[in-house]
Amino acid sequence: MTIPDFITVTLNPAIDHTVFVEGIIPGTVHRASDSQRQAGGKGINVATMLALGGAKVAVTGFLGSGNSTIFERHFRKHQLQDHFLRVEGETRTGIKIVDTANNDTTDFNLPGPAPTELQQRRLLDKLRKLAAPDRWFVIAGSLPKGLKPSYIAQMIDVIHQCNCYVAVDSSGEALKVALDAGADLAKPNQAELAEYLQTELLGFRAAMGAARELRRTTIPNLVVSLGEEGALFLTPQAELMASAPKAKVVSTVGAGDSLLAGFLQGLVAGDTPANCARQATIYAWNRLESLTPSLPTEDVQQAQMAMINVQTLAAFEVGKH
Repeated sequence: MTIPDFITVTLNPAIDHTVFVEGIIPGTVHRASDSQRQAGGKGINVATMLALGGAKVAVTGFLGSGNSTIFERHFRKHQLQDHFLRVEGETRTGIKIVDTANNDTTDFNLPGPAPTELQQRRLLDKLRKLAAPDRWFVIAGSLPKGLKPSYIAQMIDVIHQCNCYVAVDSSGEALKVALDAGADLAKPNQAELAEYLQTELLGFRAAMGAARELRRTTIPNLVVSLGEEGALFLTPQAELMASAPKAKVVSTVGAGDSLLAGFLQGLVAGDTPANCARQATIYAWNRLESLTPSLPTEDVQQAQMAMINVQTLAAFEVGKH
């Protein structure tokens, strides 16, 4: 087995089914202008963008045996090492209804299968076997039914025992458990950050202050996505804000996951914090403008890098925002 550069863990993957409708009127029949189904789940989305960037990536977690074909096809296409445990039942579907007239999206997340206690123990063993010193594991997405948030702490403990690092992209109790367990990087959005801190974060300055305090007291690396405003990137070396030219948004599916993938790609390559932030923004930018995960040529990426504005957060403190 080829030793992977990254391992992503998706405990509750989903088939992303995006439907495009021009104007939604509740209680009426609509004719979709387009639709698409693809293998998804936050960890799988991260893995796909990492692979497109040239990394060797292993994917694992729990996958329903009843409809695994769409995922297996995706893994082959993107050369992802498939280490998912098959569980009885069908992987859930996440339905996104995109209203093209009003430029908004409505989500319906269906439930998925529940792993047994034996399968949960088998996954911990799988993590040990996939680990190699100094590798990054990405634990991303929601928890399947029957799985307690404390399982996140068990995974992090196993990964750290193997001298590896953990990035977490989750929300609610799962995010809290991950931070308490010593995750090395987290990527909440502004709403998830506010939920974790149990406070309102009204505006950029409130989000910036909360993120800085959290990074200094709780977690070494923090990425906070702020939607159209851009994202915060906070590491022991730098505290940055990155923004990009306005994207022609086709779909928001996987954009935040792509942000995390780009940042990790740069971090492992040894890039400067500013270039890590730029690469993360490029990955998210290109994902927003495409229905499928993709990256442009290296020349185009370099041109895009020059278009991304990165500033230190200290600059904002003196009134530049």
